[in-house]
Amino acid sequence: MLSSRFVFRNRPFYRKTLLLMLPVILQQLITIGINFMDNLMIGSFGETSIAAAAFGNQVYAFFQFICMGLGSGAVVMSSQFWGRKEIGPMRVTAAMALRVTAAICAVFTVLGVGFPALILRIFTRDAAVIAVGAPYMRLIGLTFLLAGLSSTATYLMRSVGRVNIPLIGSAIAFFLNLFFNWVFIFGKLGAPRLELVGAAVGTVIARVFEFLFVFGYFVLREKSFAFRLRHFALPGGALRREYVRYSLPVLFSDTLLGLSLALTTVIYGHISAEISAAVSIANSLIQLITVLNVGMAGASAIVVGNTIGEGDIPRAKREGNTYILLSFLFGLVIILPLALLEGPYTGLYSIQPETAAIVRDIMLCNYFMLPMQTVAYVISKGILRGGGDTRFLLLADSSCVWFISLPLGALAAFVWKLTPFWVYFLLRLEFPLKGVVCFIRYCTGKWVKEIRAQKTA
Repeated sequence: MLSSRFVFRNRPFYRKTLLLMLPVILQQLITIGINFMDNLMIGSFGETSIAAAAFGNQVYAFFQFICMGLGSGAVVMSSQFWGRKEIGPMRVTAAMALRVTAAICAVFTVLGVGFPALILRIFTRDAAVIAVGAPYMRLIGLTFLLAGLSSTATYLMRSVGRVNIPLIGSAIAFFLNLFFNWVFIFGKLGAPRLELVGAAVGTVIARVFEFLFVFGYFVLREKSFAFRLRHFALPGGALRREYVRYSLPVLFSDTLLGLSLALTTVIYGHISAEISAAVSIANSLIQLITVLNVGMAGASAIVVGNTIGEGDIPRAKREGNTYILLSFLFGLVIILPLALLEGPYTGLYSIQPETAAIVRDIMLCNYFMLPMQTVAYVISKGILRGGGDTRFLLLADSSCVWFISLPLGALAAFVWKLTPFWVYFLLRLEFPLKGVVCFIRYCTGKWVKEIRAQKTA
């Protein structure tokens, strides 16, 4: 039995963690569920449509990593300020984060709407996939700016424990997406049968609603930040330097990670449409089961950040110990449900036996990696980030991906001509490696950085 000096065994800590985790997990399930239902409905049209949707969704996934970096970077600062109840600096942090979000997302909107076929050519040379995917990509591009602002507002509200509003918005958006997907993909209720494009139409409707609900609440009703549209132009003042120091490394880290995942899709796309479809199918299942990582990482970043803001460093370290233990145990326990769901889930798709065999290989790879992958996610995206150790995380993310995982995966695919199992394994090697590196950093105690707000104009 582990001593209470090293891990928390009191109910208030677990109650607070669950109150933060559960809404985030449910919201993440809903977000992933949107992509899952798109994949499932589109799956009846064969590998070409599945691959086209996968490439379009990969662009959006890269965009979401940038949004995660923008939001998480703001959480690093706002959670510590909230621990000290410094409302002014929280509001300035929100203004800077939203301005940067608007600028970056506007660029994505222009690229997605204006050059969809060019973007898809980065991922695949298959003309049929590009022809099917370009209209889908163009419509998805319309949602980038709205989704980015909603995402940053969501992260800011999470930093002060206000998690229910984003959850409600995502839940309603999910059912809107599901309904309009059914209407426009299959041509129900007198609507035209649009197939893949119909999935994009449903997504656009859902994300417009989510923006109006979540971002509208943040700028009209939210009371912790008391942020209103007039605050959008607040000058950064002395906090600008702190934002660059702590938040921008998170943005760069998540952007590079998202870019690396996009490049892995490029590698799969230049092997075959079958492996691209198999990876998309397997990853949908993995995401549905491992959403606890996102919830626990988000909760740990906020809890640890609040505690450091309060000045109680020993308690913050005990909280970190507890989250690491919980994440490792979850990585072990989740393997059995994954194995049981694998066969029935794959059977839902109209795919060739060769594609189904690749799905089995990919799932086998994930069984080996899950415990260290869950630990890596919670330490890097949660504990160290909440502690303000963002520059180290930028180095850890970059080195494991760009110097080890991606080069080995590319060699395995194009030079060594290895099987899909080994290509996938080497491209995912970054996660266990990063878990080891970040755990060593955690043990040194150097990850605790107290963020102080100087007087601002």
